[in-house]
Amino acid sequence: MSATKSEDSVTIGGEYWSAQLKVFDALESDEFDLVVFRTGYGGGKSLLGSDWIIGVATSVEKSDNLVIAPDAQKGAPTTYKVFFERLPGEDTVPDEGGDPENSPIVEKYHARDKRVTLVNGSIIRLGSADVWNRYAGGEFNAIWCDEVAHYEHTDLYDLHEMLVTRQRTAAGPNVTLWTSTGNGFNQFYDVTEREIEPYEGEERPLPWADAMEVIVGSSLGNPFLHEKEKMKRSFEDTERAKQALHGGFAAPKGLVYGDFTRNVHVVPEDDVDDLVAGTWRMYGYDHGWKDPRVIPEIGKTSHSQFIVKDLFYRSGVKYQVAVDWLVENDKPRGTVYAEHEPEHQEAFRKAGYPCEPAIKDLDEGIPRVREFLETDEQGRPGLLVSDHCVELIQEFQSYKEEHVGKSGAKDHALDALRYAIMGDTYLDEDGARSYYDPAENSTITPHQPEDL
Repeated sequence: MSATKSEDSVTIGGEYWSAQLKVFDALESDEFDLVVFRTGYGGGKSLLGSDWIIGVATSVEKSDNLVIAPDAQKGAPTTYKVFFERLPGEDTVPDEGGDPENSPIVEKYHARDKRVTLVNGSIIRLGSADVWNRYAGGEFNAIWCDEVAHYEHTDLYDLHEMLVTRQRTAAGPNVTLWTSTGNGFNQFYDVTEREIEPYEGEERPLPWADAMEVIVGSSLGNPFLHEKEKMKRSFEDTERAKQALHGGFAAPKGLVYGDFTRNVHVVPEDDVDDLVAGTWRMYGYDHGWKDPRVIPEIGKTSHSQFIVKDLFYRSGVKYQVAVDWLVENDKPRGTVYAEHEPEHQEAFRKAGYPCEPAIKDLDEGIPRVREFLETDEQGRPGLLVSDHCVELIQEFQSYKEEHVGKSGAKDHALDALRYAIMGDTYLDEDGARSYYDPAENSTITPHQPEDL
């Protein structure tokens, strides 16, 4: 690949290792809308993405191309820096005192708009996932999304739908490239490993899986990585080895509910009815408009375990829709522990469901939920979740300490669950922990995991 500025010929790109070459083959095959390169640290993700986007821009005149980093702040020292470094020429990194216009292929760099214009009229825009919808009006020949697993405030399904509709240029290649390490069991995991999507409160196979190619490479296979021994010492015998080295997935650092696992706490929907004992129920209620309204339906097993049987989770609906979900699905009567909106609470009561204001204290509520994730001597946890409750499971596996109490955190189902569990808990006159069972209308033995 080459381009010229005046009479000078320059070379784009360099040497690549086997996994990177497979990615280039997939990008050039005209068979896929989305190509994913998953690898560990030092696998050459950003280098590959930069070279590909520059290569398309130089070979397709007057093309419009887009680079998306997790956000502008994170992109500057990582994605953007590597991109500027891969431009041919010297001193091309703005944050290091250079100028992209020093490159023989760059005509102009607009720093405020983060827009690079090449001498052949092509444009490369440096964007970020936190404001991805600003690109909905454009058409792009090539799109590169870097560290997609770290798009913490972006719905990847919505993002892909928007991007794929923006790639209908005559000159092509009309492909999107995702590069990333894993980052826990989040949407990136569901898309690129499980190949599923949420649909009407359940999961279904990803409809566009055949238009996606996922290439996985271990960083230890990269001959250009000089720190292999150091990385082996750091990760090889740890739980994070799959993610850090091999392009796989592990639980991220700093999870609020790090003890939650699919193997221990998630049960198949088909088994739930057999596990639920009787008609005792309680519900949580978290409300929003842009954020979803959420109601988990919680029953008990014969071992006094809580089990989340069903989940209402919808955005952009009035609170009455959530109330009607209980009634129309003939959900058993049980107390709803709700957000402090008197009008909403009264609507639940009119529908026949007792409703109490939620205890919203995070400092007490989070440790209380953690207690129910513990297991007893028989290996039984205090809380089970139906695999039907997709959004709750995703939140358990991605909610970090740094998200606690922050606006924009994806914790709505967890909040509603916490309200219910805390609503079932109160302190008696002696200061001891007790629990109220609405079905029995009495205080009962604590649901400590060791007593299950």
